[in-house]
Amino acid sequence: MTLKKTTRTSFTRHLGKNFKDDYTTLQVYSRDMADLPKQVKLFIGNVPDGVIQVRTKEDMQKIYQIANETKVPITQRSGGTAGFGGSVPYKKGVVVDTKGLEHHFLVDPLELTVTTNPSVVFSDLQRQLNLEGFSLCAYPSSFHSATVGGWIAHGGHGIGSIQYGGALEQIAALEVVLPTGEIKRYTEEDDISLFVGSHGTLGTITEVALRLKFDIPLKHQGCTFDSPAELLNGLKHLAEIKPFSIWFLNPDHVALFNELFGYNLPRSYLAIISKEVSFEEEEQQFNTLFNNAIRSSGGQILDRRYIKDIWDFRFKGFTLIGESPDYLVTEVILPIETSERYFRKLISKFRGKIHLEGEMISPTHYALLVYLLFDEKISDIKKMILFLKLYKVTTKRSKSKRTPYSTGLWFSGYYSSIYGKDQYKKYLEFKKKVDPKNISNPGKVISPKFRFLPIIKLKPIVKLASKLML
Repeated sequence: MTLKKTTRTSFTRHLGKNFKDDYTTLQVYSRDMADLPKQVKLFIGNVPDGVIQVRTKEDMQKIYQIANETKVPITQRSGGTAGFGGSVPYKKGVVVDTKGLEHHFLVDPLELTVTTNPSVVFSDLQRQLNLEGFSLCAYPSSFHSATVGGWIAHGGHGIGSIQYGGALEQIAALEVVLPTGEIKRYTEEDDISLFVGSHGTLGTITEVALRLKFDIPLKHQGCTFDSPAELLNGLKHLAEIKPFSIWFLNPDHVALFNELFGYNLPRSYLAIISKEVSFEEEEQQFNTLFNNAIRSSGGQILDRRYIKDIWDFRFKGFTLIGESPDYLVTEVILPIETSERYFRKLISKFRGKIHLEGEMISPTHYALLVYLLFDEKISDIKKMILFLKLYKVTTKRSKSKRTPYSTGLWFSGYYSSIYGKDQYKKYLEFKKKVDPKNISNPGKVISPKFRFLPIIKLKPIVKLASKLML
């Protein structure tokens, strides 16, 4: 799609300088953290026709009005820090950048909530809350770049999720501009779950009320394991301590931490466990439980002098990607009990290139971030083959019972695998009601069709290609 002159005029008349369509801007907004293989770009209109930097919810209403009149697709974007294509257009249209939404910040100490705009970055929000003695309950590992709205749109999990739950459990209320133009507020009495993991396909979030907790100090312990089996056994025992967070790395990722940050950590499977501790007796109990868990699982306790620095550096994981000339990334959710064989096969398939970073998101499941990092720029064909391999290891049905972390452009069509068939049915009914013309971020939940082959959907073609080429 290319914007008609009358459509462009409509956007510029009402939004003025906030509408941009110069070449550089369009290229910046054509990708997220992970670039698309060139072969895919032939079939998907990932370069938008224009970019709008929205300031108010009334601006968003006007954008939806024009989009409905002209059938121009709208793709919402905030931090752009995910690698699943959730904020990447699939048939051009207009990208709406929400980072400029009017900022506000209101803490309710009685209800233990904070009301803010969705474009606030987690680290900035946490800093403000800490000044008042409060803290977020859970937040993503991309703490310094991810936004609240983007995390909700992706259905995120993260640090603190094992104790406090994922994005859905953090939301007390949402204000949303629906594709119809209606501004509606949803609370716990409504079905907020529809907006979590739907990538803006049901509307644009303009305000969020998140749950808070008092800022309780965290105490950390570290340990290492010699094999995936010992690591998974260790995670199971450590989860019984009811921690705030369990974070772990594979040996190649530990080696990269050593190289970039000057550590001398053992090149093993490394885990950091954190727990909220208010009193000295609680800390003693935590230490005892931790020591027992490590003895039971066959791990080794890490020298404490490393631990605090590692906790601080864990938020710089994306800087590791920035150090690489080329990379690919995916993320899966796995159960501890059934994932050992998958874990081993994943390491074997990408030996020497794979970097794994995991976070326990419940007592039984963990999210595994998979990086393929390269010392030099790789060819387009090689990147495509490796992308298909990653796609296959993320989506293929197996005894490991894994699911993609999120949908987005890459994993559209897998919504029901992640959230269940009943939730998908509710999603379809609501989508038909609020967005009958399918203008709000199309292609991010329901599998899109190829631009030049409209009878063919993306999901079965990529799935077939991953089987035939590999």
